[in-house]
Amino acid sequence: MNKREVVYLNLEDIKPYQNNPRINDNAIEKVVNSIRDFGFNNPITIDKSNIIVTGHTRYEASKILDLKQVPCIILKDLTEEEIRGYRLADNKVGEFSEWEFDKMTKELAEIENIDMSNFGFNVLTFEDLGVTDLDFILDEELEEKEKKGKMVKCPYCNEEFEI
Repeated sequence: MNKREVVYLNLEDIKPYQNNPRINDNAIEKVVNSIRDFGFNNPITIDKSNIIVTGHTRYEASKILDLKQVPCIILKDLTEEEIRGYRLADNKVGEFSEWEFDKMTKELAEIENIDMSNFGFNVLTFEDLGVTDLDFILDEELEEKEKKGKMVKCPYCNEEFEI
């Protein structure tokens, strides 16, 4: 495998692939939030003509953020067929991943100063639940935990499970 370098290109020099089969409209705002909060950490991949192979949503988010330059990786060594295959494979493989909800819930619980709803997580606060007496909740939670594991509700499917 060839080593590829990240280069910074002017956004105006990058061209979307006209036959991009992926509809990204619902993801753009989340990617804007991610780039704004965490930085541009995943380069756009382009072919030797500066046409996007992967990263159309990052490209659109960059326009909203008024970025002048973005990180890119130029896939000079791939054939046109390999580029078509990679473009499809890169988007498809994510569909096979699933969340391990107990681990996700634990991770979300450790994030206090970042609004994870900006990225599509349905995070409820005590205020959202109408809870004002946290001492009572914590005592009740401790008693419940002594009886058995803590029950949590999946923010996506509302299924309850024990952690």
